[in-house]
Amino acid sequence: MKTLSSFPLIALSAIVLSACAKAPPQPSEELIKPGDRLGDFLITTGDSEDVIYVTKLHCPFDSSTSTESCEQPVGTKVNVGQGFYDDRPSSGETLDEFWAAQTHEMTIEGRPVDLHAFGSIDFYHPAVGTVRVWNVVVVADTPSRITAHSSGVWDGEPWDYSAIVTFIAS
Repeated sequence: MKTLSSFPLIALSAIVLSACAKAPPQPSEELIKPGDRLGDFLITTGDSEDVIYVTKLHCPFDSSTSTESCEQPVGTKVNVGQGFYDDRPSSGETLDEFWAAQTHEMTIEGRPVDLHAFGSIDFYHPAVGTVRVWNVVVVADTPSRITAHSSGVWDGEPWDYSAIVTFIAS
């Protein structure tokens, strides 16, 4: 009988102790939307001539990690999206059709981005014609570094890309 009478005391102790334990921190899964801030960074959109596209900069590229690393002055509006263009014009499909069939996910500093809230934007590149990117622009207030990671499937092929932008004092 003694064992049965001590069971409620042990169970009660376990409940009290578990109530005092802190829950482990969970990563923020809130989607980044236009106008959000991440520390010193404003995450926004841009459609003016003063937006710099990482895909046009030809920064050092590490093919083993599919990472492009660029430096830009503080205050520069930098589009961190991966650019896509129609490299098979004889296929009969348009850039709109390719774009609609793609999958694409982006994180900035590990937080997911609501790409549809940002929309896409096209720009002209003299070597390939019209290029389309998600309209995700980063601006820094102070010298700092940020990483945008993108992955998905384009024209049936999986891809992975990271853009690291270091904003430097000008």
